[in-house]
Amino acid sequence: MLLCWLQLSSCLVLLWLCSPSNALCPSICTCKVTEKGRRKVLCNRGGMVDPIPTSELDPGTEILEISAPPSDHNSLTIGPIFQHLKKLEELHIRRSSVHQIGMHPFWGVPSLKVVDLASNSIGTVLDHNFRGLVNLVELNLDDNRIRTLQTGVFKHLTELRILTLQRNLLDELVPRLFLKLGKLHVLKLSGNKFEELDPEVFKDVPVSGQWFVLFGTVNHSPNKENESGTQCFVYT
Repeated sequence: MLLCWLQLSSCLVLLWLCSPSNALCPSICTCKVTEKGRRKVLCNRGGMVDPIPTSELDPGTEILEISAPPSDHNSLTIGPIFQHLKKLEELHIRRSSVHQIGMHPFWGVPSLKVVDLASNSIGTVLDHNFRGLVNLVELNLDDNRIRTLQTGVFKHLTELRILTLQRNLLDELVPRLFLKLGKLHVLKLSGNKFEELDPEVFKDVPVSGQWFVLFGTVNHSPNKENESGTQCFVYT
């Protein structure tokens, strides 16, 4: 009887230690398990400064969301600090005064499917920023200060389906910008300064299935129809 009780007690202790409420969690964040059973860390009080406390995160974290109130933005930089988060699927860093993405910050985190860096101060985007994101399906760079994009800058994101670059400072797109983005379905570019776009810009986009381009009014932009007759480029 005593042996059974000891075994039961040991099991209860193990369950308690492994429970979400006892997982690693930074003091400035809140950690929970979502309704779908995903481990989520939310840091939205504002006023955060470097370093991002990734060393204090549970290795099983699947969603990391960092944001701030409009009146108290964070001041953060992004570097290769996420490698131990082998199950991380979504990374949201908003209102954090991020000026650049950095060299290979996501290398070693192939589980990432969503990267959201909207509402920062990013001015330049380079192809090495996205190395290692082999399974990324959504990239959000809205409300930054991006002025130019190089040919093939997103070429490492071969699984990308949603790309949003709204309300930046873009006034043109270079030919072959979407090189190797054969699975892209949604492109949002509204709120930029386009007057016209070279048809070569869209040379690498898919022409089968439903594919949408969403952005403000421009002149001389190509309209295509896919095999089923669905409009591929929708201007809003």
